[in-house]
Amino acid sequence: MAAEEAPAEIPAEGEEGAENTEVVLPPPCMDLTDFPPKIDFFDNMVAIDDKAEKIDGANNFRQVSGFPVFGTGQTTEEGFLKVLDKVKALHAEEGSEKLLWLNMRREPVVYLNGKPFAPRNPEDLHRNLDISFSTEELDNLETHYTNILKTQAEKEKSIKTFRDQAFAENPMDREAVEDVIKVESIKGLGEIYANLKENGFPNLTTFRIPITEERSAGEACFDMMIEALKNEPASTPCIFSDQMGRGRTTSGMVTACLIKEIQITSELRKMEDIDLVSKSTVDDLIHQKFEGVLPKCQDDDDPFIKGEFDVIKELLEKVPATVEGKRKIDHIIDMCGPVPKGTGLQNLRECIIETKWKYDVATEDKQVAWKALILNFMERYFYLICFATYALEHGPGGYQKAFTSWMDDHKELRTMIEEGKDKLEWYRTVDAAKLEHLKDLINAPNYKENLGVLIRTIYDFAFVTYADLPRGAIKNNSMRRLAATTLMEILPPDIAERVNKKLEEDPSNSHDFLSLVGLVSYYGSGEDH
Repeated sequence: MAAEEAPAEIPAEGEEGAENTEVVLPPPCMDLTDFPPKIDFFDNMVAIDDKAEKIDGANNFRQVSGFPVFGTGQTTEEGFLKVLDKVKALHAEEGSEKLLWLNMRREPVVYLNGKPFAPRNPEDLHRNLDISFSTEELDNLETHYTNILKTQAEKEKSIKTFRDQAFAENPMDREAVEDVIKVESIKGLGEIYANLKENGFPNLTTFRIPITEERSAGEACFDMMIEALKNEPASTPCIFSDQMGRGRTTSGMVTACLIKEIQITSELRKMEDIDLVSKSTVDDLIHQKFEGVLPKCQDDDDPFIKGEFDVIKELLEKVPATVEGKRKIDHIIDMCGPVPKGTGLQNLRECIIETKWKYDVATEDKQVAWKALILNFMERYFYLICFATYALEHGPGGYQKAFTSWMDDHKELRTMIEEGKDKLEWYRTVDAAKLEHLKDLINAPNYKENLGVLIRTIYDFAFVTYADLPRGAIKNNSMRRLAATTLMEILPPDIAERVNKKLEEDPSNSHDFLSLVGLVSYYGSGEDH
């Protein structure tokens, strides 16, 4: 994987070709002329723990405990310098002058007035571009897009841009707001990198690892990360970034921590082999450094929190080596996840079931987007386990076999995840006997006298149905919604007709469970109101 170069049409000052040289770019791999720029920043973007150190212009900056591995959202132009200054200061004692910056974004990035923007499809402003091109084509596309915006700015002196009103995990909940900004400067990401190298960081090496937002890294992307890191000392700091610094950045950080851990443990084992250090000492060092017990959380024993999904269990059964791969990557995922176990934004294993909980309580139209996220997260976790298994086998020998080749040797795994990632219970099964009992209660002549019993029984019914969910807002909302739905389902036709008519007359009124109980009590008397 070649490091990213500054765009050819912006040669560094004083370099050969800097004067009177006009470079003709290859044609772009796609036409972005009509794609408006959308700023990478939005309200409530900072999702890092409140106690974490903040760097102005670098949202969600953090470091993995015990590793020279850092993550951040896309920084401002000044934020780049602040992050590099911070990382350099933290690791000055280790004598490592080299710094690696891995851009985990597939979409182009252009800086307007020092802030990062990315092109969005005018028909889908809420998602980053999902495109499949080589890194060279993407770099060229980024340069072309920079030139498109420069041309627009020269004509209009301003550019129409968009921004998200606030963060929403589900794309269907995002609201785009239009802004017109007066342009003072436009720079491509390659030009930013070139300026950094000229202004205090000549040993900065940059890479693009093209991953689509909320997706797994492709097999080739894992190989790119290996090529970027395998010949560097484990002490070399590496920084990962994407728009928010969330999923793609965390995937890179998890991968880097695994690669660096294997580098260190391999060196320790070599020292053990030549009797320089005793086996017990090496074992203790490895345990203290990489296998320490992390803080316990309330839901740690939940099978889904532990990643025990059907397709994952199938993987562990059919490829026994993945049992150790899962154990190893799970520990690193926890260290790269949120507090109290880690210092990050997203736990790449737990987010699968957490998103499933959101799917369970969402309306049908929004369930589509939640389901797509769940399938993507499942695939991402599956591939991380596969990569860990591969790395544990081939890392100590210097990765003589590529991960893509390893997957070719285990091509049945590609079919396994493709066919097995949606093996989840997409619809909540309810207790049919209890549902019939509820119908009997409400159809009884004296049901209004037993309304208290009916309400309590419906709540118990909802609680049992969502017993697997942890305490919190998602569980409470799920129970209330199911209680309301259940009540409407069991109503006798004549009462249901009156209640629905009232709801239609006042659609702004609350349709929560207690409001419905009031309507049932009022309109269920059989009298006209």
